Amino acid sequence: MYFYGMIPQDTVNQILQAADISEVVGEFVNLKKRGANLIACCPFHNEKTPSFSVSPAKGIYKCFGCGKGGDSVRFIMDLEGFSYPDALKWLAKKYNIEVKEKEFTDTELAAQNERESLFIVSEFAEKYFQDILLNTEEGQSIGGSYFRERGFSKPMLERFRLGYAPEGRDDFYRAALKAGFSAEVLEKAGLVSAKDNQVFLDRFRGRVIFPIHNVAGKTIAFGARILKTDARAPKYVNSPETEIYHKSHIVYGIYQAKNAIRQKENCFLVEGYTDVISLHQAGIENVVASSGTSLTVEQIRLIGRFTENITVLYDGDPAGIRASLRGIDLILEEGLNVKAVVFPEGDDPDSFIRKVGGEAFGRYVQQSQKDFISFKTEISLAEVGNDAVRKAELIESLVASITKVPNPVKRQLFYQEVARLLNIDEHILINEGNKRVADQLRTPRKDDGGKISPPPPERNLEMEFLAKSDSRDEEALVKDLVLFGQAKIGDTHVLADYIFTETDPEMISDTVLKAIYKQYREFWSRGEPPPDRYFLSHPDSHIQEIVIDWESPKHELSKHWTKYEIFVPEYRDFLGEIITRTNFRIALIRIRKEIQEIIEQLDTEDEDREIILQEALRKKNMEKREIAEFLGSVL
Repeated sequence: MYFYGMIPQDTVNQILQAADISEVVGEFVNLKKRGANLIACCPFHNEKTPSFSVSPAKGIYKCFGCGKGGDSVRFIMDLEGFSYPDALKWLAKKYNIEVKEKEFTDTELAAQNERESLFIVSEFAEKYFQDILLNTEEGQSIGGSYFRERGFSKPMLERFRLGYAPEGRDDFYRAALKAGFSAEVLEKAGLVSAKDNQVFLDRFRGRVIFPIHNVAGKTIAFGARILKTDARAPKYVNSPETEIYHKSHIVYGIYQAKNAIRQKENCFLVEGYTDVISLHQAGIENVVASSGTSLTVEQIRLIGRFTENITVLYDGDPAGIRASLRGIDLILEEGLNVKAVVFPEGDDPDSFIRKVGGEAFGRYVQQSQKDFISFKTEISLAEVGNDAVRKAELIESLVASITKVPNPVKRQLFYQEVARLLNIDEHILINEGNKRVADQLRTPRKDDGGKISPPPPERNLEMEFLAKSDSRDEEALVKDLVLFGQAKIGDTHVLADYIFTETDPEMISDTVLKAIYKQYREFWSRGEPPPDRYFLSHPDSHIQEIVIDWESPKHELSKHWTKYEIFVPEYRDFLGEIITRTNFRIALIRIRKEIQEIIEQLDTEDEDREIILQEALRKKNMEKREIAEFLGSVL
């Protein structure tokens, strides 16, 4: 019996059988029906035209843009950076499957890799802070008092897993040590900090705690707000960057909001933790927060997995609005639709919704929202006035924003709107925009790190072709085995029997293909084929990846072929001929290698041995010629 981490194989099988690929992937991206499959823009790379396909029937996904593919487990692993056992546990929790596991001891915890350890200790910290809030006198009187003043109900405390860090300088540290966590792991997670004499102090003390979760609901960091007035202390203390937490890649509340965002086809973007929670409590759940940081491309792409529409909710603070305008251009550049709403001066989303209630809040947003270009124009015009120089600068800024919009129809509409608002000829804006686009095309493209991308290395196409030709016949053989191993050839023969009679694993040089061949043969020797989806859900990512490629044709046959009674022969109709030719090709590869080995031995002073080698070379060349003539190759 195989074990993955601490999960027995029968539990693994139960999880794999229960996991519905469309449900799992649908937790993270907005899927749309296309034929028998579902499609979306790929969550693993930036794209504006969907190339990411999900096959519910096969239980797999495949992106034809970046090449990523796998089953439900692999999707969670690739997207959230989980280990194989952690991905299985996530799926088990989703489908209410019990996974028996024991408490981590010091030795077991040390055996975990750093990333897994950080997830484990972050979850422990979250439970610790929530327990202090709900079940201690200090937590209820101080932390609880703050949340009650905010009007947060107990269900909201539980939904967002809010907590309280006690005043003691190392209360959490001592509790974590007692639970078996090392000081090193606690420090790497950003939960404690070390002083010169190796005294460890809690990072969060006397503050209410806002846990930060990734899309899968895993705790990855914390935000902590001070409750007492102290000019020397910052209002908020946040977790530092860690292996599992990169603040530019996450928005607060995405785990709790993702389903509502998908259903409403819109995401409200606010600034703070309490804005998010107050809106949720009022029944408005499609909301996330940038947590006071400048908006990043990664955050926008994260939201873009679930909707193409973002509505930015601004506090009634003119200075703050002006400061954030430049960052919002990024939303346009990513091809998303963006609108803006400004609340009355002195109000933010949290205070406004507590003042007027959820229904009136929704009406205000609906009536006040404006597309971002119109919003930016009106906000800026109020400052520019009649100053010609500043008006020219404003035009340049607006044109710069419009040129970031990928859709040409949208660009045209924005040019028309800005021309109307500024009372200026539309063609002036278009000409200025065209100049900017031309400049961008002439400027060397920069990669994500801000450095000029180096020119691609010169490719030796001839060598690439030769390298591929040696392995493609091996791949064809193993592919036929996996996809059609149980298919009959004629009336009596089964393809797998034929392959195993005529070939052996030593004919296959590629290590991944050889492993697939051997594993299939092990099952076959026991009188059975591999279980359904055995290779599609294989824990070895290399094996899984290549089989996913085989199972994922990039193009599907149009239904119109059968509609007009045009019948196209299927691949399996030619299996007998195909496998025979493949065997000959593999033999040809082997003979070429043997010829090369003989040639390398010819440089010898032993005349008798040279005669033997020359005769062997003659025979091998004759074999090669005969096989090549059969295959129709040109030598």
